[in-house]
Amino acid sequence: MMMNMKNFKISLLWMTLLTSLIIPCAALSSYDRYYHSVAIDIIKDNGESFSIFPVKSRKSKNEYRAYLEAVNGQNYGLRIRNYTSQRLGFVIAVDGRNIISGEKSHLKYNENMYILGPYETQIYSGWRTSSNDIHRFYFTDKDDSYAQAFGDDSAMGVIAVAVYEEKLPKIRAKKHKESAKQRAPSAGRVFENSKPAEDRAASEAGTGFGEHANSHARRVQFNPKRTELVKYFYKYEWRETLCHKQIIDCGTRKNRFWPDHGYEIGFAPYPPGYIK
Repeated sequence: MMMNMKNFKISLLWMTLLTSLIIPCAALSSYDRYYHSVAIDIIKDNGESFSIFPVKSRKSKNEYRAYLEAVNGQNYGLRIRNYTSQRLGFVIAVDGRNIISGEKSHLKYNENMYILGPYETQIYSGWRTSSNDIHRFYFTDKDDSYAQAFGDDSAMGVIAVAVYEEKLPKIRAKKHKESAKQRAPSAGRVFENSKPAEDRAASEAGTGFGEHANSHARRVQFNPKRTELVKYFYKYEWRETLCHKQIIDCGTRKNRFWPDHGYEIGFAPYPPGYIK
């Protein structure tokens, strides 16, 4: 029986049926914990990755930022790999909306999240509409996007992921009984997946609410730490926009005597303060 969405937090653990990476786990340095704990790729349906262009983040050492070249009308998904020996939680937001609840996201620990087991890989490819269904992500214009349907363009064109470690209970030698607080599932409503899911320079890109796809999940328990391990941000843009912003080299060179905007053919203007 489905519980009220407003009263519970959802954490979804997707058990991978296609890929399970078994990698020796060494002691992680601070750098490794931030950037080598997980790997995230934005992929097409054929498994190929979309082109990304990393940028330096000045805000925080545990943030990764990159531009991504979006292709209009194309489906996409997030392929996430957990390289650690522990479960990890992932709050995922597209255009600023949590992809499980559809609500505005702030990437906080108490939001709905997906759970990925040790050394597992999973693809998240749509807006979740039930424990059995999603609607696919696809690149589209801002006005056709899911977020814009709710009048929210506050984080348009950004795929964001916040990674949370699990808060494990402390083991006490002379404890025979768990407290009510420890027994209660802090994550609230939790699911485990049983099947993997399957001129534009002036136009802002967004993500649409695409075709239906089956995607099954079941409940599990996960108690996230309050502070994220690392956050990933992908600002996706049309190729023309990336060219215009000079994120990518599109084979054009600027002419210092002939700017490509802001000038029109005309006559010499009157000087400032001149009275005709």
